[in-house]
Amino acid sequence: MKLSQKLTKEQTDPFFLNWNEKAQRISELHKRRDAQVRIEMQAGILLYKKLLEHCSDSTEKPLMPLNGEERLAFVVSSPGNYAAFRQLDELFSEMKKIIAGKRIQLKRMEE
Repeated sequence: MKLSQKLTKEQTDPFFLNWNEKAQRISELHKRRDAQVRIEMQAGILLYKKLLEHCSDSTEKPLMPLNGEERLAFVVSSPGNYAAFRQLDELFSEMKKIIAGKRIQLKRMEE
């Protein structure tokens, strides 16, 4: 599948909708200081990695936020930490912007 087909709203929105649901749950778990937060964060990390994989194309450098690898490593190393949750939330937010920008770029190239 071409990158332009992978980056359509129909293809990428499910990742972000799923994250929004998880983020609300994780936020509530943090407020209650519930140990279940680690399990939910692991699921969020896996979702983010799937998003990165989905948006990759062997012909170009992978789509990823600035310092994305280091930031993801921090999240993976401390999934129960509130700062890690905020970082993962920011990574999703930045990916959404990057994908939108890439969509525009690909559309201009096709014209």
